[in-house]
Amino acid sequence: MTRLLSTFLLGAGLLGSCSTAWMAQDQAKPGPFSRTWSGDPGTAQIIDAFRRQGIRINQAEAQGVREDVLIALREVRTHGLGNSKVDFAAVEIAHDLNLNTSPGSGTVRNVVAALGTLAGGAGACFPHPRPIPVPPPVPWQTYFNDTVDLWNQPDFMNLMANNRFFPVKISWEDIGRSENSVWGDRISDVGIWVRQEEHDPASARLALSVRRDSNFRDKVLVVPAERIKIHVREGGRTVEKSLPQRLGELGLASRNRDRNVIVSNQFAIVPVPAANMSGAWGGGTVPRAAFTFSIYPYGSTNFVITDVIEGSHEAVVGPGTHQELFANIHGQKAPFTASRAADRPDLLRLERELKAKGMDVDVQRYYLIQVPLRRDAPGIQTSDMGTPPLVRVWNGPAYTMYEGMAESVAESAAPAQAPMPSAAAGSGMQVKQKAETKDASARAGLDRVAIGHGEAEGRYFTGAGYRGARAEEPIRVTVVYFVTPVGKIGPRDMETFTRAFAQWDSQAIWGGSFVTKE
Repeated sequence: MTRLLSTFLLGAGLLGSCSTAWMAQDQAKPGPFSRTWSGDPGTAQIIDAFRRQGIRINQAEAQGVREDVLIALREVRTHGLGNSKVDFAAVEIAHDLNLNTSPGSGTVRNVVAALGTLAGGAGACFPHPRPIPVPPPVPWQTYFNDTVDLWNQPDFMNLMANNRFFPVKISWEDIGRSENSVWGDRISDVGIWVRQEEHDPASARLALSVRRDSNFRDKVLVVPAERIKIHVREGGRTVEKSLPQRLGELGLASRNRDRNVIVSNQFAIVPVPAANMSGAWGGGTVPRAAFTFSIYPYGSTNFVITDVIEGSHEAVVGPGTHQELFANIHGQKAPFTASRAADRPDLLRLERELKAKGMDVDVQRYYLIQVPLRRDAPGIQTSDMGTPPLVRVWNGPAYTMYEGMAESVAESAAPAQAPMPSAAAGSGMQVKQKAETKDASARAGLDRVAIGHGEAEGRYFTGAGYRGARAEEPIRVTVVYFVTPVGKIGPRDMETFTRAFAQWDSQAIWGGSFVTKE
């Protein structure tokens, strides 16, 4: 009965990828093709299996990919064909053989079929209520509410749908999920909680994230890990390191899973106050909105790295409920802040200086990197630095966590796309624009946001016991670009989204969906 209720609620858009603790209980079950393996295949067997799928390789090529084939077969035995981890391994094998992995090629599907031949066949948590804060002045409150409620505005949603963009309040950022399913052994939900009052975490509401496809389809890219850069503050200066380099320093390197990472991309549309608004920030302070990310890894534990213009931060997150991610400011936790880029010349100057040194930085970009940890690793302590105001989920439609997530799962022929550069929109726009303006379509309704940090709110705890506990599974990198409304959102903004999403394609060795096979 519980499972039937879950299925009904999911179909109605009332649940995320999993919404209660019992959903994690079945995630570790073996796939339908799991079986006992009687021996590892040799190069002759690999050549023959690939030949049956129309892929002709020689002895040297078969020997070159044999180790990756064995890794993939272990994933098949553990999770079964159709699991995203098997597909990820197939992408790497195809890439090593210099095969065409572009969208629509079918190569990865054929490699998975060859692997099948070689394998022998193919409780929601309710936190205590928090006090309702005194409403801030109307101008900021109105703008704040209008922005977080964009999903409920027909003109905006029609514009998104017509341009094949998918707004969500909770983003499914899964490392392991089965075909045509919301089930898997590494399921994570991610939300962005923006505070109406900076010093009142209970005033936070979920911001809207714009994806290039629905949560269910989950189109992603496979990108070389070296292209993901982490920024560490050392001795008062910023040092840039590749993701594999940083993983080695943290004791989280993997022998077989650090060549490539899974990348998902989105734009976060957040309310950011303008200079002519009055609100929660004090006099002499640049207008800003405090926010935190939250992450809920169902049934698994992950080491999370966040990276913004001012540096990177780490935390260990585990199952139980949504856990907030903060900036680590000298051992104290602080919320991140969003300001209009033009209001933060200090961060724009920092961006120019670091770019002049050849660093890959962006004031509006937020990396959320999930590094999977072994389930059997002893002594791991999670950060547990706070939870968002989840009680508001149950206080009516205005505060529903999964609001706006009734998405179409229709097939799409569009190639996977994702953002790399700043989504630069014209600055200096008036806060309000009349929809009737003749040249409205030529104007930008969204402007860049600069990410900083707020005031300390207690001790920062990274977690413990994670060194040497890396699981031999893929890493997922969620790339989020922050923008804020400065006028009527229109075609100009859709063009900006399209250009920015498209530029990550050149970074990838493969793009598509591991969940809905095409």
